[in-house]
Amino acid sequence: MRSLARPPAGLQASSQANRPAGLRRAGAVPAIAGEPGPDFLVDRRPDLEREARTVADMIEPIARAFLKARRRGGALVVPEPGAALAEVADAYAVQERVVAEVGPVGAWKVGAASPAAEPVRAPILAATIHASPAALPAGGFRVLGIEAEIAYRLGADLPARARPYDAEEVAAAIEGMLPAIEVVDTRLADHAAAPPLWKLADNQINGGLVTGTLAADWRRFDPLTQPVRLEVDGVVVAKGRGGNTAGDPFRLLVWLANRCGAHCGGLKRGQIVTTGSLTGLRFVAPGARVHALLDGLGEVALTFPR
Repeated sequence: MRSLARPPAGLQASSQANRPAGLRRAGAVPAIAGEPGPDFLVDRRPDLEREARTVADMIEPIARAFLKARRRGGALVVPEPGAALAEVADAYAVQERVVAEVGPVGAWKVGAASPAAEPVRAPILAATIHASPAALPAGGFRVLGIEAEIAYRLGADLPARARPYDAEEVAAAIEGMLPAIEVVDTRLADHAAAPPLWKLADNQINGGLVTGTLAADWRRFDPLTQPVRLEVDGVVVAKGRGGNTAGDPFRLLVWLANRCGAHCGGLKRGQIVTTGSLTGLRFVAPGARVHALLDGLGEVALTFPR
């Protein structure tokens, strides 16, 4: 898997001027909102605080902060814009560390800022995947975001290999297509202001996935023209025809097959890959009833009981 020298378009992170590549300020670690300082993350000896830490040194405390936020329901405060996370690879390293403790992975999300942009990926935990209709208590989330999406389920493993997968090989590994609603949630105290790499480290602010019925004859659907309607409490909040900022979602699948490698366990049979929002991100209130209809493909129903 080719390493990325810098974030792809749309994922630029702030850098710290006049510092060697791969080094970040000592002590630039996150804290949990409402708790005393981040002593659980940092060796506070003065000699260490005066020294720059490598990014690798920072991955573990950042991952521990995300894990603490997940387990205690707290919110992680980013210490300064772009702190510690300098490249996409850093965010992926945090994902890997978190998944090692709270996995396994049951799905993936993949997207891109434009048809020409380098995509990014994030694992979705198996414990957060639900079949439609689903009732997910609102109290289990910090924010309640929803996106109607097209997803694919793998019928075969796609392990890392030296020779790239071509489109037909990836297509042959697909078991079918599903309508889906991604639930957007975050461990970040201020996800709107957080640097993009911190959102990526937070599994691209994923909170779960609700899926409809599998369509095995997936090739007959055109994701670029697929009609979609999203309703909240019986009111249509988005309506349109397929596509998103990434362009053709199938190119995202091919990219994922060739770049995922062994990341977070790699691509496995039975896993789902969701390919970006058809409706944009919408936030809802506790108690909301959500319904997504993708004509011909199926529907997904979700409620957030108080």
